[in-house]
Amino acid sequence: MQWNIADLPIFAAVVDQGGVTHAARKLRLPKSSVSRFVNRLEQDLNVRLFERNSRAMRLTQEGEVFYKHAQLILEQVASADAQMNGLTDTPRGDLSVSLPMAFSRLIVSRHLPEFHRRYPDIRVHITVNPTPVDLIGDHVDIAVQVGVLPDSDYIAVPLTRHKLIWVAHPDLAPKINRIKDLTELTGAIKICEKRYNQVPLKIKFNKGPEKITLDAAIETTDPIMVKDCVLNRMGIGLLPSIYCREDLASGALVEVADNVELIEKAQASAVYTSKRMLSARTRVFIDFLKEVSREIA
Repeated sequence: MQWNIADLPIFAAVVDQGGVTHAARKLRLPKSSVSRFVNRLEQDLNVRLFERNSRAMRLTQEGEVFYKHAQLILEQVASADAQMNGLTDTPRGDLSVSLPMAFSRLIVSRHLPEFHRRYPDIRVHITVNPTPVDLIGDHVDIAVQVGVLPDSDYIAVPLTRHKLIWVAHPDLAPKINRIKDLTELTGAIKICEKRYNQVPLKIKFNKGPEKITLDAAIETTDPIMVKDCVLNRMGIGLLPSIYCREDLASGALVEVADNVELIEKAQASAVYTSKRMLSARTRVFIDFLKEVSREIA
């Protein structure tokens, strides 16, 4: 090996911080030193890691490959250092987490004070994302994703699995309580989550298997927006039962069309990149997500 492993943290910082200036500030080093270390690494590897111009710099294809390996090496070094210093029993450091909006608001947020009380040395950076993220490209340690997960190299931990139900305001319920024809139902859907709109959904209707396709005029990535509109008498909403529990109990919403049963379930999973060298902070946050999810099972 001709290159210096001590250059890896500086290279990774330039990538993570989006440039030499921010990396130098983060590392508390002169910009000239950061540039010199990166240039030395490129010379030792005999490959260009960044494309540069006067305004920006980005990874080359070779740089992207090297960055993935650099991350693994730095994680292993950090893990070894932690073990040598007896720190593995005290989770600490920065943790990047991506959560869907409804999951973050209705399930996670109320329990965050307890997580912080248990693990005050973990700095959690939570981003609310309506769509799945690229864990590696977006530098995310843990992401909660809703729906059926595509095949990937990621590790998925099931968190929740609940029925999808049809709900409406009590004033509208008598008109649409039991469906005789599926067009009655589709015609009453005015707003819908994007994942369920204009795609064939498998259902059981009058005890037989069928498919239904919703065609809502308004679609959104936020199920809470669907619920808010339905609470304001905007037709029927298709929602995970867990997000309607309190409104159903109070009578603010009622379940309708109970003879049209969705086969698909609303499921959420915690996703991360690898079981190898799983940091203590990642492990305890996954355990935390499983714990709060069990409370609503």
